[in-house]
Amino acid sequence: MRHMLNTKTNVPTRIILLTLALLVGFAPLYIIHVASAAQLTEATVRFDRMKISTATTGTVCAKPATVGTEATVAVTFPTGYTLGIAATFTVDTTNTAWPTGGTAWPGIATASDVTGQVVTFGSGDLTVGTLYCFNWNDPTAVSVKSSATSSNTGTVVTQATGPADIDSSSYSTASITDDQIVVTATVPSVFSFALSANTDALGALSSGSVVSSPTPRTATVSTNARNGWMVWAKDINTGLTSATASSTIASTTPGTNSTLVSGTNGYNTGITSSQVGGAGTITVAAPFVGTGAGQGGGLDTSLRTLASSDGTADTAVLTVKNNVAITATQAAATDYTDTLTVIGAGLF
Repeated sequence: MRHMLNTKTNVPTRIILLTLALLVGFAPLYIIHVASAAQLTEATVRFDRMKISTATTGTVCAKPATVGTEATVAVTFPTGYTLGIAATFTVDTTNTAWPTGGTAWPGIATASDVTGQVVTFGSGDLTVGTLYCFNWNDPTAVSVKSSATSSNTGTVVTQATGPADIDSSSYSTASITDDQIVVTATVPSVFSFALSANTDALGALSSGSVVSSPTPRTATVSTNARNGWMVWAKDINTGLTSATASSTIASTTPGTNSTLVSGTNGYNTGITSSQVGGAGTITVAAPFVGTGAGQGGGLDTSLRTLASSDGTADTAVLTVKNNVAITATQAAATDYTDTLTVIGAGLF
């Protein structure tokens, strides 16, 4: 009686043990089935911005390892990254500094589905060993998570129709407080001004000709002043004056242009210009244009504009030519003199 009772009691136990044995035996087959996707040879997901809470475009690259007919690619974005609807995941295959060997992903299409953190894109068939890339080009599709963390993980999975996984790989990225470096610099203001010499000996004058500076002096300007520069001049005598003879060869009317004539008293200053480089254009002030023989303008004790420029200058040169003419009765003396003051400034 006791023996029969034990036998009946153990039947369910034997059934349970047999069931467990069968499950254990088939378990490896189940595991192999769900983990059948091979590892991609290479996978990259690049976010064009890594700053927290920032909308971003990006790039997906994958190199297949398994022969199959791909129909879709599923990209899992890291937890915390905000995703838009499928229509925002528009794509292109412009090479935006892709990894070496990257080529356009065939048949890639705007995402067809966004479920949780998984975005599914249509794909063409891929060739094993080729690195394929595409970009999602609408920044509203993805926004970086709001906290700065490392090792934000996701996956890239190529899939056949079904979908059935072919190859897969995990990837990792980071979100940081700020992903930009602000570069600053200062360009100091530059202005140089030089006169080639400080004397201009006109020599002996004659009523038979107009005498001009045998070696005209120059004023040279170099500056990075973006608005240009100006040069001014004045003299102390409003003419060439002799203390010995108590006589002056007067300047022609200051502020007006004139051309001297031999045998008629006159004294003026003419300016011509040249420039090696720079953005500015030189304009000689109308009263002091000195392109012709004996041409120029009179100076007096007030500063008058000789020339100006509207931009930067690299070796802008003003040639200063002094001209004088006298009558036959001009008082003789060896101490006729005048002093010109020539100055310049940059327009920063």
